Amino acid sequence: MARPTIHNTAQERIEAREKNKHYYAKHRDAILQRRRMHGVQKRDKEEEAITKEILRAVAKLHGRDDNESESDTDNSSDDDILSDLPACLHAIKIAKDDMLVLIGADPCEFAKDKLAEYVKSIPDDCSAKGDISIITNSISEIESILKRVTAAQDKILNFCGLSPDSEWHAADTVSQFLKTTVAYLEDIQLLEMSGGVVELTIAQWLGELMYQKGIKI
Repeated sequence: MARPTIHNTAQERIEAREKNKHYYAKHRDAILQRRRMHGVQKRDKEEEAITKEILRAVAKLHGRDDNESESDTDNSSDDDILSDLPACLHAIKIAKDDMLVLIGADPCEFAKDKLAEYVKSIPDDCSAKGDISIITNSISEIESILKRVTAAQDKILNFCGLSPDSEWHAADTVSQFLKTTVAYLEDIQLLEMSGGVVELTIAQWLGELMYQKGIKI
């Protein structure tokens, strides 16, 4: 259903815009504070949801030691590490923790920050491109975590299948988060490679980047 028309004439719309400008100027600090708080609360909720999903799956196994050292698994093959369902869920939990340390709870904010880092690396006179390794290195780091998650997720599928209460869904939550973040960064990389800073700037200004649209993979 379309929104009802509030301002019927051009003059009314101009007056409304001026009124909004004055209101924003007067209450700018309070408005920005509310926006910042909303962003923090959103990230906290997303991180809590991911954590709950993993812990729910781990709790079903009863008796798995969450404090098991990651170093105990470093010298084993993937098949040895992921020998049973508890081991797979433990691997997912470790990967989730690494993911949140690297990315945080919001892929959009992470992509936005990496784009800002790239822009800062461009010389003031635009005589050269920025440091695209800021983007590519981040992609590599995330794909390294995703590779671990995918291996564990495939094993969980063999153990549990795809039933509604399967632990596979907890792993898939982490996998989708990582894939979404990679897609945001690859979108930036592709635009930079195909059109350079100009095309990247135009896309960002128009709100056409994937992270700006909040597209999920």
